[in-house]
Amino acid sequence: MRTYADHQGRSEVAGDLMVRALRAEEIEAVRSVGQKSWSDLASRDLGRKVRYPLRPRKVIEAYLWKEPLGCFVAEQQGRIIGSAFCHVWGRIGWVGPFEVLPEKQNMGVGKALMRTCDQYLQEQGCRIFGLETMPHVTKNIHFYLKAGYVASSMTLISVKSLTGDAPAPGQEVSEVGLADLGWLLPEASRLSAKVNPLLDYSKEVEMAVRFDLGGCYVWRQREVVKGFAILHSVHPPEDSDHASIRMMAVDPDAKDGADGFSALMDACEARAMSMGRKRVFARYSAENLPLYQALLARAYRLESANMRMTRGGSLQESGPYHLAAWAG
Repeated sequence: MRTYADHQGRSEVAGDLMVRALRAEEIEAVRSVGQKSWSDLASRDLGRKVRYPLRPRKVIEAYLWKEPLGCFVAEQQGRIIGSAFCHVWGRIGWVGPFEVLPEKQNMGVGKALMRTCDQYLQEQGCRIFGLETMPHVTKNIHFYLKAGYVASSMTLISVKSLTGDAPAPGQEVSEVGLADLGWLLPEASRLSAKVNPLLDYSKEVEMAVRFDLGGCYVWRQREVVKGFAILHSVHPPEDSDHASIRMMAVDPDAKDGADGFSALMDACEARAMSMGRKRVFARYSAENLPLYQALLARAYRLESANMRMTRGGSLQESGPYHLAAWAG
């Protein structure tokens, strides 16, 4: 039997498998599922035993705050065996992380989770659904293709080693905090829509600030906000030596957009170095050749790539200085 409830008690029941909303007291179980899933994948890739670090608790707490009705677990006989997290950026929605215990894969668990996520994103008014996956994991690609997703673009992952003195951020860039959210969120929405009318990054900005996930910066021209960037540095130093530029949007109409990009990058790199990080990552569309070249000029080298898969169409971006990670 299969049943669906409202969002407060959303569940999908098939036999003894239930997909339902995540509860705060289950965060540790979800962290364990993620660790076991990624450890298994890394061990098979490398041909040796690998123990993947636990996802930081505050990341899951942040996701649960951002989408309290869009974070799901798969439960079987009272045990959490899988989880999936939805993210709504205006009319763009994506899923990640998406994890199932290794011994429970290929049994319909992922299918039930994906169906629930798709329904949630549709109910939020999303027109394009997306996710990112590793292109060498053909099992995952097959799974998403069967779910109706198609390969839409490649996401490049570039990394820079942080050495020497930290760059000095320009006077036009400033860090923002909780007291700034009142004016910042409308500006983030406005700039997002200039990249693509379907986009709204304001919830992502608010989450980063409220949960102190790294740092959030704005670039101004004559007191007008023309760009923003989010840095994530959430893993403890013993688990990771890097930070990630999670998101950046510079007004496509800004005459000095290249200067704004450089100033925001300087701010992110300086913050990463101040936190003792040795590397910083950036994820962006492979279709954005000007951004690739701009990162090369800043000593970023191509590390790897993911495949972006979508339903409902691919995301077209305006302006070269835009990046956003569709990976949890």
